[in-house]
Formats: sequence, C-alpha cells, structure tokens
Amino acid sequence: MKQKQKNLLLTAGMLLVLLVGILVYTDYTQEQIYQESTANLLSTYGQSAKTFTMFAQRNWNILNDWDSYLGALVERGELEGQWQEYIAQKATWQYTDFYLFNEQCEFWTTAGRQGTAEHMKEAFEKLYTANEPVISSYTSSQGIRKVLFAIPMEQPLQLDGTTYTALVVSYDNAVLEKLLGSMAYEGQSDCYIVRPNGDVVLSTETKTEITEQMANLFDYLRQNASVDQPYFDTMVKTLPQGGEGCVLYTMNGQKYYLIYQPLGIMDWGIIGIVPTGVVDAGMRRVQVATIFVIALLGLLIMAGVVKIQRDAERNRRRELEHSREKSDMMFAGMARVVERYAVCDLDRGRYQYHERRGEPMYPKEGSYQQLLEQISRKYVVLTDSENAKIPQMLAPENLRRLIKTDNDSLKLEYAARDKSAFFMMTVVPMAWKGDRLTRVMMITQDMGEQHLLQSLANTDGLTGLLNKRYFDRVLTVLEQHSQPFALFYMDLDRFKPVNDTYGHDVGDKLLKGVAQRLQGCIRSRDYAFRLGGDEFALLLLGPMTQETCARKMDMICEMIAVPYEIDGNTVSVGASCGYALYPAESVDVQQVRYIADQRMYENKQKNHARQDGAEGI
Repeated sequence: MKQKQKNLLLTAGMLLVLLVGILVYTDYTQEQIYQESTANLLSTYGQSAKTFTMFAQRNWNILNDWDSYLGALVERGELEGQWQEYIAQKATWQYTDFYLFNEQCEFWTTAGRQGTAEHMKEAFEKLYTANEPVISSYTSSQGIRKVLFAIPMEQPLQLDGTTYTALVVSYDNAVLEKLLGSMAYEGQSDCYIVRPNGDVVLSTETKTEITEQMANLFDYLRQNASVDQPYFDTMVKTLPQGGEGCVLYTMNGQKYYLIYQPLGIMDWGIIGIVPTGVVDAGMRRVQVATIFVIALLGLLIMAGVVKIQRDAERNRRRELEHSREKSDMMFAGMARVVERYAVCDLDRGRYQYHERRGEPMYPKEGSYQQLLEQISRKYVVLTDSENAKIPQMLAPENLRRLIKTDNDSLKLEYAARDKSAFFMMTVVPMAWKGDRLTRVMMITQDMGEQHLLQSLANTDGLTGLLNKRYFDRVLTVLEQHSQPFALFYMDLDRFKPVNDTYGHDVGDKLLKGVAQRLQGCIRSRDYAFRLGGDEFALLLLGPMTQETCARKMDMICEMIAVPYEIDGNTVSVGASCGYALYPAESVDVQQVRYIADQRMYENKQKNHARQDGAEGI
C-alpha cells in the first residue's frame, strides 16, 4: 500500500514537473516564434520600403527633367512646336496620367482634359507651403484610387490662358499594391505609409479590417483595437526618430502583427499589418507537434528534458543540413561542366579534390594549407604585384575579407612557372555560419597558351559582356549536361531616339551603363551577354520557378529604367524582357530560346499598349 502511494506520488510529481516543463517550453517557443516572425516581417516590409523609395525618387527625377525641358522650350519660344512631341516621347513612362496643376486646383492633362479638382487641394498643401515635392493618394472622379507624385515648377507655365505651377504624375493604386508587396502573406496583409504622428499618407486595399476612411492609424488603433500598450507607446515615440519594431494587437477577436520602420524618404514610416495566424501557422504546427511528442514521452522528467534538447539539436542540424544540401545542389551543375574543382572547409582546414578526367593534379583530400603550398610550388599568379602570392590570396582570412555575400567571388589567373600552361581559378562561397564564411568551392579552368586571345574572341568589345558566339557555346554545354537554367532575353525600348538625339557616342556609353547594371543583377556564377545592337541575354544557373523569374524580370526592368547621367545629359530607356526555364518548360534548348523570345515580344507589345491607357483625373 505504501509502495502504491509512493508510486502515485511519484507519478503525480512527474506529471506536475512535466506540466511545468510544457508550460515553460510553450513560453520559450512562443518567444522564438515572435522573434523569427518579427525578423521576417521587418525584412519583407524593409524591401517594400526600398522599392517604394526608389520608385518615388525616379518619378521626382523625371518630373524635374520635364520641368527643365519645359522651361527651356518657353525661353526659346518653342513650346507649341515641341510640347506634343515631348509628350509622345514620355508616354512610355507607364504612368496613368500626367498633368499640370496650380494653387486654384485647376488642372490640364496630357490627354487634353481641363477642369478643377478641389478634392485634391489638401494633397498639395505641403507643395505650395514648403515648396517641396509631395506624394499623396486620392480617389478620382471615376472612383478609382490613385497615387500621385508632384513637384513645384521652377517657372510658371502658361497654357491656353491658364498659369500652372506644378507638375504631377499619377498611378493607379494597383501599382502601389505591387510596390508595397501587399500581395505577400496570401494576400491577407496590408501596408501603410504614415507621417510621424500616424497620419495616413498612402495605403493598400483593405485586407485587415481597418477602414479605408480613417485619417490617423495610431488614433484608429487606440479607439478600436486592444494593443500591447508598452510596445505601442515605444512605436509612437521612436518611429519619428527612425526606430523599427513590432506591436501586437487584437481586433474583433483576431490577433495581428504590426511592423513599423522608417520608409527612407521624407520623415515617413512604413507599417505592415498581417494576421498572426498567417505568419505563425507553420511554426505553431511544429510547436504543437513537439509538445504532443513531449507529453507522450514525458512519464519520466529526464526523458522529457533529453527529448527537448535532442529535438532542438535535431532541428538545428536539419537546418544546417538543409542549407548544405541546398548549397551542394546549387553547385552540382557547375561541377559537371568544369574540369577540376576542390571543396574546402575553412574552419577545419581540410579539402576534397575532384577531377573529371586524367591523372589528378593533387591528392583527393588532405590539409588545406598543404594544398596551397602545392599550388604555390607549381604555379605563379599572373600579376606584377610582389604581394600577390597564392598562399596569401587563398588564405581563409583573405577569402573572408573579400567574400562577404553569396554574390561575391574571387577570380585568379595563374600559370606554370615556365608559362607552359595557363589557368583561371574562381573561388565561390558554399556555406556560412552566421556571416562567417566556412566553406568554398575552388573551380579551376585550363585556359591554354592562347587564353588571352580566346577571352577576347568570347567578349563583346564595347560592353565587356560575353558575346553571341560564347552564348551559343554555353547553351550547348548546359544542354549536354542537362543543367537547369533560366534564360532571359531583353532589348531596350526607346534606344534609337537616344542615338538620334545625342549621337552614337552617348548611345555607346548608355549601352555600357546598361551592361554594368545587368552585371549587378546576377550572381558570380551566372552569365550576361550582349547579342548585338541593344539586345542582351542572361543565363541564371540552377533550378528556378516562374514566380522567381517574374520577380527577377520586374527588378531588371526597374533597374534599367532608372535614368543615366551621360556627358551632362539625363538619358532614359526602358526594357522589354522575356524568360524561359530549362528543363521545366522544355528539354529542347531551341524551344526554350523561342519561348523566351515570344515572352519578350509580348512584354514589348504590353509596354506599347500602356501608352494608350492614360486616363484623366
């Protein structure tokens, strides 16, 4: 009887300890969920802020170009002759409408519409009082929500007997939705741009039960939601000072994350609102499953503790292994098309060497330092610098100094000491521990005695990009080895007017500028080509999705569209782009090229069609 009582007490004690352990674990995982969700949300809306800032600056820059150009036409008395021609040139800007405005709310659109818009008076208050550019949103007379960018004119402009003092460009709110990433998180997120006091400047379509008509987001939440007061007060205090963070609140029984951070333009902030269930769903399922497992195995408290520790370690190892598998898969295709490479563990000081054919130049594995010594005895770096020694250049500390991100790499040309053979080594990152580089791949290519001539034969003389000859060669090799890739075709819009207006010298410099931006859009292992004229191509190695390609295409077009400063001239071009995936869309490379070309043509047709889609305010 006593033993039974002892067992019952022991069982009760273990159950109590197990319960306490589960509660403690729940609190811990809840904090981890919150921290990870906050970090992901800050990153998401931080990217939206950068995109919107670049978009706003682009519009203000182009409006300033308009202002300067119109002022010059007025001084020369050429307004009537050149005005419509310039409008036609700028129609490819892809705005909804462009118009002139004054303090009396009188407007004149490029479509020839005139009238008065009293409802927009408040939007221009800062423009006329502080003489500063403004961004605002409004609802058109057709009930369409729009966003506008406006600047005060240097000199008033008279047109049809009316004096105008501001230049304005407007976009449909759908453009704002795309820029602010409101379609993220299953379309259940909302995004706001606010002044430091919480006054709403711009917002996406409502998806989080917050009414469109509210004027101040902070006041609305105070009146209608149950907020985490200390964090809310911190937001109100620090957002005007450039602070960022997360606030939890509840409204109508639904919990939400509110992410705030500076927009990066004016003194505005960007606020994203997402239901917690949308962000936390996957992590909460893991949390519940883990607690259930602990409960089943928790008859013994020590077993429960060990299980928690093992689960945590297993998850960490799984993440590390997943990262390693992802990295290995990313480089597997590359390894199939190179003659020799070595995978080097910088932390352990070890390497594994692989060679596709012939006698290996080095042992299959061993000490990383010994590998560098062997290379140094046989070869010299092709440079005039006495400090360019292979052991120093490939030392772990130097690689970590030069390679900071996945997009960085180190290229090294070297030769046999008797100059009988030439090689190119490319060092690319494979794995990281935090921001510390831990593993690299050294890819060695035999350049031969004529390596310089071959390099010139494969390179476009104007831009420095690879040429069409090398493009065809790379596609053939990729197809032979069945290596996945994404092909992007691109040609420039409005390039001929640049040559006609500014001359071919400016046109050539513009092509060089485009080439530099394309190089900045790709990773070190990817390829950029000039096929001829204003036609370009990109090859992005590794498997990709249609969604990723579409985002990449939009980013490239946005980057190309940012104006260029050339010889004192501000030059603007657009880009039409199309993509195709190998082997996801076809195992025939020629068919992949055809698909990419067709999509580029369709994109060009859409760009031209947007010129005819402008509407009045």
